Amino acid sequence: MQRLVLWVAMVATGAGVAAQAPAVAPAAPGAETVTTIRLLTIGNSFSGNATRYLGQIAASVPGCRIEIGRADIGGCPLDKHWTLAEKSERDPACKPYTRGDKTYNLKEMLQLRPWDVVTLQQASPKSFVEESYQPYADRLYQYVRQHAPQAKVVIHQTWAYGDGNERLKQWTMTPTQMQDGVVACYDKLSAHLGCPLLPSGRAFWLARQQRPELGLFAADLYHAGDRGCYLVGCVWFGGLFGISPEKVAFAPKGMAEEEALFLRRTAAAALAANAAPAAAH
Repeated sequence: MQRLVLWVAMVATGAGVAAQAPAVAPAAPGAETVTTIRLLTIGNSFSGNATRYLGQIAASVPGCRIEIGRADIGGCPLDKHWTLAEKSERDPACKPYTRGDKTYNLKEMLQLRPWDVVTLQQASPKSFVEESYQPYADRLYQYVRQHAPQAKVVIHQTWAYGDGNERLKQWTMTPTQMQDGVVACYDKLSAHLGCPLLPSGRAFWLARQQRPELGLFAADLYHAGDRGCYLVGCVWFGGLFGISPEKVAFAPKGMAEEEALFLRRTAAAALAANAAPAAAH
């Protein structure tokens, strides 16, 4: 797979996956130069989890801002996003995505802003099923290239479910087995498309191995809770801006500083591992 644009080198140079065309606000002499990354997610509730704190995380680091657009539908897999895109080409009334008080189809969302980054991801129940990705990922990738050619397509690696999750019980699957499948599928997709990877799943796994008591999940044991949202938000910040998550000053209200520090360091470790040629999950 294509590693996240050699993240370790990006930290040294200040470059990130969107570094080709971010919006840079002109600054008066002595004033802070602000780089704004325009991000569109094509996803579901997991991309919502990943971006829950992302704006605050970015704003806490001098010179960093992010504008987030969402072509997200709860539980939506790649095949459904593509089916809806095809349907909207035939039926202009098909507008499944909401932004503010207006609705849009995927083409309209892609053309709404000069997005710097567009993310793709699979729905979590299919995330470890290799055959579920294609041909839909290829078609969505080409659709993004057609309607937002300036944007960098980035793959969001989602995470394995928590211990005791009811779906895992039904599938007679362990978290480790799901993690292995998720990593294999996303690695293959990233390599196939030649797209960088945001290793949220790797960060979740690292944190679970080191601090299993921390509680990254919501009550359903598959969505991210507050800590999980913060962790993957730090992964996205580091990957998109090429700045170490350890520089983040924001932490959610009520989160212990020691926990926030651990999660920022774990995000940095996941990004660094993702940049290593033979990194293991």
